Amino acid sequence: MPLTSDYRKGKIILYKNEPHLISDMEFYSPGKGAAFYRLKLKNLANGKVIPVTIKSDEKSEELEVNYKNMQYLYADGDILYFMDPDTYEQFELKKDIVGKLFEFMKEGEEYTVTIHKDQLIYLKPPAQVILTVTETTDAVKGNTAQGATKDAILETGAKIQVPLFIKEGEKVKVDPETGSYFGRAK
Repeated sequence: MPLTSDYRKGKIILYKNEPHLISDMEFYSPGKGAAFYRLKLKNLANGKVIPVTIKSDEKSEELEVNYKNMQYLYADGDILYFMDPDTYEQFELKKDIVGKLFEFMKEGEEYTVTIHKDQLIYLKPPAQVILTVTETTDAVKGNTAQGATKDAILETGAKIQVPLFIKEGEKVKVDPETGSYFGRAK
């Protein structure tokens, strides 16, 4: 059983008998009293984020999980379907768990999923995704202020801000966690 000092952002722990992902973590050491951590835990059963304060010397159970690359097949309502490329077995994951990342997911792409007791419990967001711009407006002459941006709609339907020089049909790199433009892709 690890101490709270072993916690890191992205680690999965068991909190109140449910798997939770540590999505944010801050350490506090007041002048008086014991040090403590303020955590934001994302419940992997229902997708809700809760704030939690834990003393620095408390112990909790770390969840035994496996990581595997699986192919995203399709979404049906609130359920996303993935396939293990080795066994062709299909798995389900609630859309709430994925959150905003869903806007940037392409069918047929491989993603790293977290498995606990033969069930998918989390989808690790990639550092960046490459998507094609399907709709955007042309740059207006004279509108060249430094850092000027315009709206663009990507092949997945997500809407982001891109620099003025980006045109329809171009591929762009996007940070799926923030939804921000990263650069052009080849």
